Parts: sequence; structure tokens; C-alpha cells
Amino acid sequence: MKEVSKETWDTIKNDKAIIFIHTPFCATCQLAEKMLRVIEEADPSRVIYRMNASFYPDFMIENKIESVPAVVIWDGDNVRDKLYAMESVTKLYGLIEDWEQKWNILK
Repeated sequence: MKEVSKETWDTIKNDKAIIFIHTPFCATCQLAEKMLRVIEEADPSRVIYRMNASFYPDFMIENKIESVPAVVIWDGDNVRDKLYAMESVTKLYGLIEDWEQKWNILK
């Protein structure tokens, strides 16, 4: 996963991306991150960005992110779709595959 920093945000904010939103001390976030790492290992060409919600309060408010963990599809302007409940690696993998096709995200 690539950490979203000021520099990486300036690079991806105008592009399409899959973003995992978390906070450092959230146990559910840590579990969701482990699932996402399995998905990344299955396809190393896939890029998932990791955003610490605490550093991006404006993003959270503007895009109505209600809780963490969250996985969102960013279209270069706003959040197009979001998921809060990571039920299983299989379900999460299928959703990400669907998003990549639906929103034309190149791996």
C-alpha cells in the first residue's frame, strides 16, 4: 500500500484511485488493512493508497466519510463509491475488481 502524504496526494488527487481510509489505533482498521494486503499480494500491479483520516479532515467532511475503516473509489474529483464493512477477503477482492472495471482504473 502506498501511504497518502502531501506529495502523493498532489499526484493522485486529479486521477482515479482506490483509497483505504484508516486511523492508526483502530483495531478494525488493522484487520481491514491485512485483508487489503492479501489482495495486493494476489496482484502486485494493483495500487491501493492508504490515507490516515486524522491528517485529512477536510477530505473526510467533503466526501461524507462516516467512519473508518473505509475503502473508497476516488475519481479525481470526489468519492464515487465507498465500503465500510470488510466482510471477507473474497468479497473485498470482488468489489475492488468491480470498481476497477466500472470506473476504468488501470492496474
